[in-house]
Amino acid sequence: MIVAALAVMLPLLQSAPARPRPCSEPVHRQFDFWLGAWDVVVVAKGRFAGTNRIELVDHGCALSESWSSGGGGYTGHSLNSVGGDGRWRQTWVDSSGLRLELVGELVDGKMVLEGETKASAPGEPPVKNRITWSPEAEGRVRQHWETSADAGKTWTTAFDGMYHPVRSPAARAESFLRTLAGGWIGTGTVNQREAHVELAVEPVLGGRFVRLNWVNNGGKDGRDLFEGLALYGELPDGSFAATWWDSQGARHAVTATAEGSALTALWGERGRTVYRLLESGALEVTDSLKQSDGSWSEFGKSTLKRK
Repeated sequence: MIVAALAVMLPLLQSAPARPRPCSEPVHRQFDFWLGAWDVVVVAKGRFAGTNRIELVDHGCALSESWSSGGGGYTGHSLNSVGGDGRWRQTWVDSSGLRLELVGELVDGKMVLEGETKASAPGEPPVKNRITWSPEAEGRVRQHWETSADAGKTWTTAFDGMYHPVRSPAARAESFLRTLAGGWIGTGTVNQREAHVELAVEPVLGGRFVRLNWVNNGGKDGRDLFEGLALYGELPDGSFAATWWDSQGARHAVTATAEGSALTALWGERGRTVYRLLESGALEVTDSLKQSDGSWSEFGKSTLKRK
């Protein structure tokens, strides 16, 4: 009976279409021209307005914006994604308390989003907001924000800025640490207790160094927080040197070497951490202490997957 059932099901399984990857449709890439690190200048006056960083998050399903005003004291963030109706939506929140909910679409190659905020005075209509992002020459982007207090009869410019791309130095050759770049999350054990672990690996300072941030929750009640940070620099022979700091007050010099799919970091006088990429794509992290007889005693082990 089992053989007969398999004979019936096998053609159905073989013909089943592969499930598409989330957010892989062209509409999700319409706003990618805004991605990058930007130096923003007011168009009319040519003065520095601030900096903005736009990044893909959630496996390419959203764009995250982080704005900092050149005058200081004012920041803002937005999350941008495609709704179920195929239109783009933005939620903007800033340090002045302003919250904007915008919706729109690509029009003639420009992203146009609109929304309303509270009226400026009782009895008046809500303020309409219309923001247009336009790709420009030399990789620039223009952002024109207009408002209307008379239900769209007339419009006033609230902000008109030109985004100039900030280019990083040429990336250095790929190394093992750089293959780990990004966020990781998982579980493991530390001193025989369950630990919830996060790891972030990020090239910094033009790619000349790699910053590694480690966080785990564990300890006696399972919620004690431990944090560590190391800044790695690659040496001419392909090995790495770093300094490690952590929330328990420790500071260690680190030397590390990569071989195959693993990086072995030696820290302090008798500590060792091995970062090993598994065939599944997961990352295994093992911590050990050197014993008096020269052997290594494992005290922590975690398996992480990319966020």
